[in-house]
Amino acid sequence: MTSYRKTTSYRKIFAAGIVSASVLGLSACTEEIHSAQWWMGHGPELQAKLTECKKYPSLNESDQNCKNATEAFMTLVTVTAQKAQESQPQPAPAESN
Repeated sequence: MTSYRKTTSYRKIFAAGIVSASVLGLSACTEEIHSAQWWMGHGPELQAKLTECKKYPSLNESDQNCKNATEAFMTLVTVTAQKAQESQPQPAPAESN
């Protein structure tokens, strides 16, 4: 009887170890979701994420960070273009006689 109890205890410990390792393994695969605003303030991370999203196109549909990073990039491009346009010298109005 003693050997049966020891074997059962070892099996339970082994099973608990496998479950724990699986949970830890799965949690390591998830990444924190960042907003578009966060991505706009983290240029190097934004560039790396956009590169990853481009490398794996299926992520663009399923990964929220790809969506948010793309939104952040498009916002930054738009704001940069608007600022560039605003800084262009405006032509003087034509004089009318």
